[in-house]
Amino acid sequence: TSASGPTGIPIPALTAALPCLCRVVLSDMGLFSSAPDEEQQKACLAALAAAFPDVSERTRKQYAASHKFKPDKASKALGESEKWRAETLPRAPGPDGSDGAAAASLLFTHRGFDHHGRPVFLYYGSSFAPKKWDADAVMLGVVHTLEAGFAAADAKDASNDGCCVIIFLMDGGTKLDMGLAKQFSRLVGAHYPGRAYKALIYPGTPLATRLWAVARLFFSSEIGEKVVLVKQKVEGR
Repeated sequence: TSASGPTGIPIPALTAALPCLCRVVLSDMGLFSSAPDEEQQKACLAALAAAFPDVSERTRKQYAASHKFKPDKASKALGESEKWRAETLPRAPGPDGSDGAAAASLLFTHRGFDHHGRPVFLYYGSSFAPKKWDADAVMLGVVHTLEAGFAAADAKDASNDGCCVIIFLMDGGTKLDMGLAKQFSRLVGAHYPGRAYKALIYPGTPLATRLWAVARLFFSSEIGEKVVLVKQKVEGR
């Protein structure tokens, strides 16, 4: 006979059950979440389709996946983004010479497509940023560049996965770079979930590496988990 624990359950059986028991406890504490099953995914997508019939299926799937197929959270996030889009997109970046126009035409640009038809965007360090810049205006220029790039990708191939590649060309790893990059990351995480396929930081100098190790703590997981520091010149090319 095998030994029993204080509950009378054989110790081997109790030991085998420990992982499941731990998951239950951690889940109740909000520290563990299991992957959503197929029924949960379908239920979440159905709820979003009913609440947002005019939003594309691809977008609904991106928001659902980003919020782990939890209908309430996904619906709230998508609703807030739809409101943000209605308020933000009609606004022009600004006239030539303004911070928004500089951001859309020089600082953050659409550079083409990767082999899978994803738009590739380049954040060009601080070379083109004014010494004193309006963060809201700059981000508005960034948004217009993103929208134009995604629209171009859809026009080129409507079956593309809706994702993009972002290259941060670090200009010495200055504070200006990281400040704008952090704002950009938060914007992508909130209003473009699931659309960042990969973010590359080049060149990955020792200074840039140290700054990124600290700065990534403030980045959304949408960017933070997909960032690659490109250290070698050959790899960068």
